[in-house]
Amino acid sequence: MAKDTLTLALNGEVPFDEYSDAISHLRALVNALSVELGVADSVEWFIHDLHTGSAVSTIRGESEKPEATERVIDAYTNVARALQVGNPPAYGVPVVRAAIAITRILNSRITSIRFETADEDIVITSTSTVAISETVRTALGAVEGRVQTLTERKSLRFILYDDLHDRAVSCYVREDQQETMRDWWGKRAIVEGEVSREIDSGSPIAVRKITRVQTLSEVERGSYLSARAVAPMRPGSPLPEEVIRRLRDA
Repeated sequence: MAKDTLTLALNGEVPFDEYSDAISHLRALVNALSVELGVADSVEWFIHDLHTGSAVSTIRGESEKPEATERVIDAYTNVARALQVGNPPAYGVPVVRAAIAITRILNSRITSIRFETADEDIVITSTSTVAISETVRTALGAVEGRVQTLTERKSLRFILYDDLHDRAVSCYVREDQQETMRDWWGKRAIVEGEVSREIDSGSPIAVRKITRVQTLSEVERGSYLSARAVAPMRPGSPLPEEVIRRLRDA
């Protein structure tokens, strides 16, 4: 699967001014990385997804040379790893300045920042810089919600709004699932695969290496119809209509 998107997510109560600053710093970071890697004239970046839940912003790089886009995305991940453990990124001053500016928006309201790509999630918190394995845990699992923002461009990715936490979850699809994914849009579904979760809250972040997407009927959730036959009737038990009649006539 081609890597052509990168995501910045702010968690907590996000004021508009801080969000605007974060996007400005993200633009500066991507531009600085592109210049340093010598691909500034080869890649054009577009808005891919914007979601209010956790202020999730995703941009997509388009280029006649896909490897140029991937180099920027890999460098974006390297920068995030360095920031998380408290080290300056191993790049030039413009990259370091933009990267540190992103982390400085952390405060009592914005509690963490997530750098996300198709391969990895890296979370930086406002209280400490800890190892990657201590902030995000990945294991086989499933997330239930509604499929939204289905992308049929080069990126095989869709957003699932998690029922439990009401947050946008990035789901990365294999190339052999591209034709099937058109049938998922707008439907409630259970997505199974490698689920990345924040350890503190248990909130899902992303699903990768998807093994199954099971779409659900709208009447299945919270409907009395789904309660039928949950308790088997004992021999000789009165029928439901008989019980209702007795209660009515009592």
